[in-house]
Amino acid sequence: MPSKFKQILLFEKPLFTWYELLSPIERGFDIPAESCFAYIIEGDEQDLTKSGFLATKGTVILSLCGKTVGRSLSTIESGKLSAIIVHFNREVLQKVFDGQKPIFWKELDHPLRKDTFQEDATALVKGYFSYIAKFFSYKNVLSEEILVLKLKEIILLLLQTDESSNLNIIIRGLFSDKQFSFREVIDSNLYEPLDLQRLAAMTNNSMASFKRNFNKMYDSTPAKYITQKKLKRAQIILATSQSSIKEICYECGFTNPSSFSRMFKEQNACSPTAFRKNLSE
Repeated sequence: MPSKFKQILLFEKPLFTWYELLSPIERGFDIPAESCFAYIIEGDEQDLTKSGFLATKGTVILSLCGKTVGRSLSTIESGKLSAIIVHFNREVLQKVFDGQKPIFWKELDHPLRKDTFQEDATALVKGYFSYIAKFFSYKNVLSEEILVLKLKEIILLLLQTDESSNLNIIIRGLFSDKQFSFREVIDSNLYEPLDLQRLAAMTNNSMASFKRNFNKMYDSTPAKYITQKKLKRAQIILATSQSSIKEICYECGFTNPSSFSRMFKEQNACSPTAFRKNLSE
């Protein structure tokens, strides 16, 4: 459980939350399901199990799903982790921007290919969170106007990153009115390390509806179809590049090289290394 939990509200919804975690954590903790932006103030490079993230000081995690971030942060097995989170509640964003699009925003050209991303914080983002950290000591003097300005500030900072960056694309997705088809979302994310729950959320389906729609469209279960497509891509990369097995594993959307090699061998009756060797001979 969080050893410290402090929160600042805007329009009666969480805006900023400061978590300080000490291991062992007996169970996970809830972060609102809406999109969020987390800044890790303190961390010991812990591997946040199965998420692909590291608890690294000075990094940020932007996600369309706060629960994904919550599950990741709660997997630290040793040490301490401290993070400040900005919550992007859609109702609050609508009110803050008065139903308009923020400046610097552009519509998406294609479906999101990542729903969660981690990178080193820029100097401006570090400065922003350093300022926000002070808010928790002076909550009694914070006005609604100040909080609105700080929410707008972080949105505009993210929108001014490179248009092709994952941070920029994810934050643009918060304000997108464009509707992509079920097939477009699936085909755009075949090679991303997304679990089915997150993929279902990106298609705006419950898990049951997602599996039903997927089977109807692809005549296969999601797990079977997506795994086969990833393994087929791995075959092509093995045949046309000198990338290492580990690099190919991650490029095809697998998260564990050992599991990738095992599934590849089950599908092709030989390991990735043997497959490449056979081709060369």
